[in-house]
Amino acid sequence: MSPATAALLQRLEALAPRVAECAAQAEREARLPDDLARPLLDGGFFRMWVPASCGGLELPLGDALAVYERAALLDGSLGWAVMIGNGGGLFGAWLPPQGAQQLFGPAHALVAGSGAPTGVAEKVSGGYRAQGQWRYASGAHHASIFTANCRITDGGRPLNGADGAPLVRAMSFGPADVTVLPDWDTSGLRGTGSHSFRVEAAFVPEHHTFSVIADPPRETGPLYRLPFIVLTQLPVAAVGLGIARHALALFAALARAKPGADGRLLAQDALVQSRYAAGVAELALAKAGIDAAAARAWTTVAAGGTPQEAQLADIAVVSTLCLARLRVALDQLAQVAGMDAIGRGEFARACRDFVALCAHGSVSPRNLAAAGAALLS
Repeated sequence: MSPATAALLQRLEALAPRVAECAAQAEREARLPDDLARPLLDGGFFRMWVPASCGGLELPLGDALAVYERAALLDGSLGWAVMIGNGGGLFGAWLPPQGAQQLFGPAHALVAGSGAPTGVAEKVSGGYRAQGQWRYASGAHHASIFTANCRITDGGRPLNGADGAPLVRAMSFGPADVTVLPDWDTSGLRGTGSHSFRVEAAFVPEHHTFSVIADPPRETGPLYRLPFIVLTQLPVAAVGLGIARHALALFAALARAKPGADGRLLAQDALVQSRYAAGVAELALAKAGIDAAAARAWTTVAAGGTPQEAQLADIAVVSTLCLARLRVALDQLAQVAGMDAIGRGEFARACRDFVALCAHGSVSPRNLAAAGAALLS
């Protein structure tokens, strides 16, 4: 583990009391409170995957996953916010150098955005004139950069890429061009502030646009040789590990203090004992599988290679199935927790956060068919 990673983990420990104080407020307000977002920005928690050329940390995959997991152990929304904010930092490796320095050079740079191509960008002199509306921009209230995919037009006519599909590029907007639409109202991960946003006829210079699909990264470090989907699937899985570990710890405390209908503590009930043991085992298996998949991927890129189809399929399968099995294990515990599983307490919130995390498309069971086809080819 690098000194930078160790320092981030130490800062997380110092932040733990503040996270506990702010969790209920984040749930109510559907965003991270400023009192929590500020120390995250000051502490460099969103610099982990910003290129070193822009003053970022450019941490190895395993180091970043450890920070995501530890942040999610404190609170699911915190873990998601740290993870998704760092995912945006990757864009500095695809932007032209001038744009990367302008957007990611500032110490408090933070991206919120959307990958859905629900905007339109008309080619104009020096760049594009963009407009549209996008959903699920986690961290919208604290972002210095908004990125959003747009379909490219020229003279009002849609352009196609070399593959015949509509040409899509990501545009980068400043907060002054953005209207945040406060519509994030979910049962879980409420504190992530994943609101929609709208842009109307904003000029975007060419050097503030990029495509992680069509363009090669300009940075040559091993981190940027990992396909973008890997840098989504494994981080989402790491956050899931942290939330699940938190939920298990909360359930154990509950079981040791709460009497059941027969007057005995839940911790003394054989059914509760067996379900808790199963949950602990599922977490250990998930942790081992996810860490091993990440280590194999990092070994590949550190040696100068690129993960091939079978390895990408393995990562998709491990990320998806580990979370699916953990979801079943947590549901089994919720069934024996009584009203504590459906209230506003920490255990119920952790369970809701885990369900919300599993709704992310990168770990959808719909991905398994393509992964299985690749593994059988």
